[in-house]
Amino acid sequence: MNIRIYFLFYYIFLFWYAIHLNIGDFEVLYLQNSNLINYVSNFFFSILGKSNFSLRLLSLIFSFFSILLYAKIAKHYFKSTKEINFTLIIFSLMPGFIIASLLYNKSIYLIFLTLLFIYSFLYYRFFSYILLALYAFLDYSFISLYFGLVFYSIYKKDTRFLIYSLLFLMINANYFHYDINGHPQGHFLNLFIVYLAIFSPFVFVYFLYAILKTFKKPNLLWFISTFALLFSIILSFRQKIRIDDYAPFVIISVIFMIKVFLNDYRVRLKIFRRPFKLLFVFLFSSLILFDLFLLSSKYFFNKKIFFQFNYSQEVAKFLKKENINYIYCNDKTFCKKLYFYGLQKGTVYYIEFDKKNKKVSILHNKTKLYDKYVSNLYKK
Repeated sequence: MNIRIYFLFYYIFLFWYAIHLNIGDFEVLYLQNSNLINYVSNFFFSILGKSNFSLRLLSLIFSFFSILLYAKIAKHYFKSTKEINFTLIIFSLMPGFIIASLLYNKSIYLIFLTLLFIYSFLYYRFFSYILLALYAFLDYSFISLYFGLVFYSIYKKDTRFLIYSLLFLMINANYFHYDINGHPQGHFLNLFIVYLAIFSPFVFVYFLYAILKTFKKPNLLWFISTFALLFSIILSFRQKIRIDDYAPFVIISVIFMIKVFLNDYRVRLKIFRRPFKLLFVFLFSSLILFDLFLLSSKYFFNKKIFFQFNYSQEVAKFLKKENINYIYCNDKTFCKKLYFYGLQKGTVYYIEFDKKNKKVSILHNKTKLYDKYVSNLYKK
């Protein structure tokens, strides 16, 4: 299949999926933060209004440009167009990349900005230094990037770049008051499970193998992804961490994973390549199946994790239809979701959300007007 046709259908599907994905609990809380992403998003909201489309449009745009950057970076490591296209397809199918492209959080922006730095470092070195200086004040998550670059510069014996990396690491940590706290609690298992979901289980195992296999001859992407992974693991033994602070730097590892696989495949004679062909089929199939499971889980309405993305817009539409526009709720997060879809704060109607039974009750002057099960609203 032509790579352009593949990505045309890929983004058509993501766009279709995105506009049917209601705002989630963590997303509505994320919208309250004062950061550059929200300022840009508010500009989109002022033009397009608040909807699933406007909420997720910016993430999809940055996802598309991330693919373009990854293609440019892949050209530095692969000569064959077939290998580059293969790498892009695998990268686009990584569950973590799909999630970042669909949900409203900083992950896709961190992926894009990291790839922009790598591209600049490979082709326009001076501009990459400017980006490093800017990133130091942009988000505290970039400490993972600086952490990897410090060890990369040591490996390359590049004293000047080591000084730059250490300088920006310290500026970033000081500017955002980066704090390592807590006492041993054992969040590692939870972190490990999340990484399994980001890569898909069997691909993550191969990723760990690729890290070890590339250890003797690492590249820039290896240092960034490997040390971001190590940094998150070390911190997980003492404190609960936000995965979107580290995963964007880890997921860019697809290039060196593909290089490891192709090197292992090519050094064998043709008669001994069958196990690697089977390994590829197994890993690729498991990746596709995991993506299908991930994307279809939204429609399993009784699933706790995905339930949060299914009901708020339908409830808001029902309330508007009944001329109920000014509300307050027993669940603040639920109320903020309804505010996102156009309802306003008030004291006239009280919305009681029973998350356990998936039921919404509407009261006026303590008199119950409606009892609605969210599943019925959702199916309409």
